[in-house]
Amino acid sequence: MEIRRFKPKDKKVVSELYYELHPIEEKEGKEKGLVIPLQSSKIKNILFVAEDNRKIIGFILSNLISYGDFKYGSIDEFFVKKTFRGKGIGTSLLKKAIKELEKLNPKLILVGTEKANKEAIKMYQKVGFKVGKESLWFYWHPKKKC
Repeated sequence: MEIRRFKPKDKKVVSELYYELHPIEEKEGKEKGLVIPLQSSKIKNILFVAEDNRKIIGFILSNLISYGDFKYGSIDEFFVKKTFRGKGIGTSLLKKAIKELEKLNPKLILVGTEKANKEAIKMYQKVGFKVGKESLWFYWHPKKKC
């Protein structure tokens, strides 16, 4: 297994993985072949892929966001095919993204997941992330009425 930087030739496969992670977006008719938010963002993107026998089996997209002098990193998209989970691939991708973000001197690195995703929560805590106590993340579904 190897972790390497994303190459333009990987776009189609990573897009397919993205839509496997977010099937509702494909269902709603998003343009296939566009790696979202990679190509629409003006933020510094850091994208790595995991390969096994020359096939991409996962990816991680992190960003460095700058507001004046304040910089923070975020892990925004992260996916490993189900058949390859539990083998340390996700942890390797996460550590690689963190290492790359740390080179850019962010004040902090954020990651979020659903409360029910116990597997992800356990992995984030294992590599050193702490559950936030001072801030909450809220979300809005524009197509759903509150």
